[in-house]
Amino acid sequence: MHNKIQNLISSVEESGAHIFYSFKDDQKYISNLLVYINAAIGLGNHVMIIENDRFMPEIQNRIKTEFDETQQEMIHTLNNYDFYCYRGNFNKETILSYLENMIEPFLEKNIPIQTWAHVEWRDQEEIFQNLGEYEREADIMLKETKLITICAYDFERVPASLEKTLMDCHDYHMTDDCINLIEHKSSIN
Repeated sequence: MHNKIQNLISSVEESGAHIFYSFKDDQKYISNLLVYINAAIGLGNHVMIIENDRFMPEIQNRIKTEFDETQQEMIHTLNNYDFYCYRGNFNKETILSYLENMIEPFLEKNIPIQTWAHVEWRDQEEIFQNLGEYEREADIMLKETKLITICAYDFERVPASLEKTLMDCHDYHMTDDCINLIEHKSSIN
């Protein structure tokens, strides 16, 4: 998986990519995140990691042991609960504004940045519709900024209807062991 992630990041450096990661194995997930960080830093890019309290301690320990001090300064972390439930629930306008404000200082200073976001949510009414709308709007924003971002979802929490929506608004589908280009159907007008 190491080479697949490295090759993908190198190939989309100029154009950006919106990657849907459906993970099943927590340890492979963390290993893939660290490969992603390494690939980003190898290109001179900063990395914003939006992650949960359960995975963050291991990730931070591995960052401290696997990256030197200069590299660690290029890695930024944020709690995903604070990010996705900033106002108490999953609100796409709030999240998109938060994302834009978070990456804007980097973009203004021409500092290349990539993101990795573990998407989680509380049980709430119409959550899957909200997630789909958020991802569609995020996709538009990411294409404008040419950002490389991975949106990671726990496979067990994604019903088929949400998976279809996520496949429609991402460029690549990643699992613990592979990465595939998503072939979008183009419509003829």
